Amino acid sequence: MERKKFSEYDRGEYDVWIQRASHGKHNLFEEHLHDFVELIYVVQGQGMHRINGTNYALNTGDVFLIMPGESHHFPDAATSHLEIVNCLFRQDTIPAYLPKDMNIQAELPFIWPFCGGGERPPRKLSLTSAESTEVLGQLEAMLQELKTGAPGANVIAVQLLVHLLIRLSRILLRQSPDLSRTKPVSIQHEILVRKVIAYLEQHFHRKLSIEELAQAFTISGRHLCRVFREQTNRTIHEMLLQIRVERAKQMLAETNRSVDSIASFAGFSDSSHFNRTFVRLAGCTPSRYRKECFWKPIY
Repeated sequence: MERKKFSEYDRGEYDVWIQRASHGKHNLFEEHLHDFVELIYVVQGQGMHRINGTNYALNTGDVFLIMPGESHHFPDAATSHLEIVNCLFRQDTIPAYLPKDMNIQAELPFIWPFCGGGERPPRKLSLTSAESTEVLGQLEAMLQELKTGAPGANVIAVQLLVHLLIRLSRILLRQSPDLSRTKPVSIQHEILVRKVIAYLEQHFHRKLSIEELAQAFTISGRHLCRVFREQTNRTIHEMLLQIRVERAKQMLAETNRSVDSIASFAGFSDSSHFNRTFVRLAGCTPSRYRKECFWKPIY
């Protein structure tokens, strides 16, 4: 089966490639898969769309989202007289243009596949006449922007694409108000917490505040603390202290620096605080830990 590559279309110029094309006897293609995402909007026609071996009825106003590695084709294109808009883009393009607020992303089904959670909206979304007009207008705006090649065309095109994915998410949620969002929300919270922990590990040696973290991740401090506690069963401050103690352990075992110097490097304001925290989390004093590491037999 043929595997198409995004580089065959964009030629290194843009992060989005889009076209409006008709499919009939003059323009047939075999079943294939690709390394990019393909958003398909059916301008007119009806027929069948086969995705991963499953047939889906295809009609004017339908939207399909084909993910990388999924096979598809139109088995009856020769007689269905299809006119479609194809919008192609890499899966990792979308996250770079999304806000850092994980709650916003978790509420949008057409954003789920690009947030690392593995969730996706239904393969097919059928639009009303009014919704079709709105979506087609958005796609035409992207097409025209890329045709101009004006400075910033790529940025505007991707922003229009993100806008379109949000619009499609709203339409889907209006059609399916009971669509479960619990799992994607949980996944986004997990991703947020992993990013916060990585930030703590990178900046453990200096004074950190909830306000700084909230600003770094574009989220309210109260919500950040709540999500972090729910995911880890500990506070951000407790996690930071644990990271600092782990770094101190490493330095005690691998360097000859004084305990006071290590305490300062690990971000503790004074040695007394360092010693109390170290004993609470490590079960012994820093000096005792260093001695046990030094005399630990090697097998």
